[in-house]
Amino acid sequence: MGNLNVICRFSSMRIVLLSNDSLIQLLPRTYCHEIHIQTSVEGPHCGLIPIGTPSKSSTTTGLQWDLNNTAMEFGGLVSTSNIVKEEKVTVQSDCDLLWTISIKKL
Repeated sequence: MGNLNVICRFSSMRIVLLSNDSLIQLLPRTYCHEIHIQTSVEGPHCGLIPIGTPSKSSTTTGLQWDLNNTAMEFGGLVSTSNIVKEEKVTVQSDCDLLWTISIKKL
């Protein structure tokens, strides 16, 4: 939780949390994000989690279950079990989101 707090507190910096099996980064609400997937090392499992405030509208492309102006919040819908389907994923939201993606074992 402390690491998640750091990436939120320093949201103007691109901070990536990397473990043996996943990557997490903050997607600030002020951008339309293009995420280029390196399929040789990333995916296919991914997720988007609203952090700080609920999302009234999140939209994605490139995922098995794309969001279309979808509302998300803790205690309600969160997109934690999605699948990357394209080499480019786009994400736009009215709140900050955490992007998670699995890392393949080499």
